[in-house]
Amino acid sequence: MDYESQGYNEVPIGRAYSLQNAGGLVFVCTKGAEGRYDLAPVAWCCPLDYDPVSMFIAVLDTSHKTWADILAGGVFALAFPGSDQKELVERCGSVSGFSVDKYESFSIPSMPGEALDLRIPEGVAGWVECSLVKTIVQDTSGVVFGKALAARAREEWWKERLHYVGDSVYFKPGDRV
Repeated sequence: MDYESQGYNEVPIGRAYSLQNAGGLVFVCTKGAEGRYDLAPVAWCCPLDYDPVSMFIAVLDTSHKTWADILAGGVFALAFPGSDQKELVERCGSVSGFSVDKYESFSIPSMPGEALDLRIPEGVAGWVECSLVKTIVQDTSGVVFGKALAARAREEWWKERLHYVGDSVYFKPGDRV
């Protein structure tokens, strides 16, 4: 069949995940055993369950500071960057939290978490504070399962969310249909 004439282009197998993952970015916010706060942009995060309480999963690189912080502290927050925070996402993703205090280096204004001793970047569309339920490791990828303890969001948070689908392509959602 001539799929191209129907408007379907081939997707490389290594990028097939992008068809399902709409790329809703999160900042994974943590606090290290040394007392320093950190955050890292992550594109692989989704809800797992909602009854009796919301649960989330996020996929992290096991060599990163956020992973080590979550294992050490047992808590994390998922903060949802707004479309005006693209530059902050790129800066935070360009350096390691092991070598740089991102909040200090990038002068990130923040507010305290509601239920946990974490820093939430100001200007995000919303956030969820989570306790760690379990982890799974596959090669260099680690999956964290978190149970929601507190959540806050702006009135129309879904219009503000920044999404990333790869190859430097960012977008924000459109109007309600």
